[in-house]
Amino acid sequence: MEVPQIGQDPASATEVPYILFVLQAEEFCDLISSGSFFDHVHEVQSRYPTFTICYVTNKLMNYINKCERTQYRNPSCSNSWQRPPVEEVFCKLVTHYVRVRSRQCADEAEVAEHVVGLTSSLANCKFRKPLSWLSVHANGAVIPKNFIDKDLAKKDTWMKALIAIPKVQPRFALAIWKKYDTMRSLLNVYMDPTKTDREKELLLQDLKCEDRVGEESRRVGPVCSKRVFKTLMAQDGGAEADAAE
Repeated sequence: MEVPQIGQDPASATEVPYILFVLQAEEFCDLISSGSFFDHVHEVQSRYPTFTICYVTNKLMNYINKCERTQYRNPSCSNSWQRPPVEEVFCKLVTHYVRVRSRQCADEAEVAEHVVGLTSSLANCKFRKPLSWLSVHANGAVIPKNFIDKDLAKKDTWMKALIAIPKVQPRFALAIWKKYDTMRSLLNVYMDPTKTDREKELLLQDLKCEDRVGEESRRVGPVCSKRVFKTLMAQDGGAEADAAE
């Protein structure tokens, strides 16, 4: 992505602080069973203290299940193989280590897809404008590919804002948008002093949303209605939308 100029030392090109280890299932299990996996993690961290480390496994659960079936069919070989505590290791990577990741892949195709995607993302990330939490959730990243009005959701800022509210499904956002096509139109109702807070919380619950064939078969519901109300009318900027439940 960044080619050094003629005469420039290739070593001066920007280094991406990320290390990826791809391990076959048997290799990974052997490291755990021998007690040397975390030694490997510590060794890599000591050499590259500022790097993010990721361990990718190939066919891990398939390998473990195969070994367990073989052990079950041949009890006489029960001492030849013991199931390594892979789940405990993955949990410990999350809870005890900083910048250490793991990824389980079902086959070689998934491994290749992950490696290619990761490499491409790491190469492109320094050319992209930094994104905030809101921009990540409002630029269409949370819109399902099969959502029928995806183009509308990407173009309309109010629609994107609704979808950005946690657990507000796009079809619910569309139903709200059809009734209140601007944020101001909805806020006008929320700020109406003649309505109680209870009425405002449940204002959207009976709106109908369309399914894939265009039939209005489901309501927005009280939980979604409360989420939208408490998010738009929150007095505390640090309040969590999940508190609406």
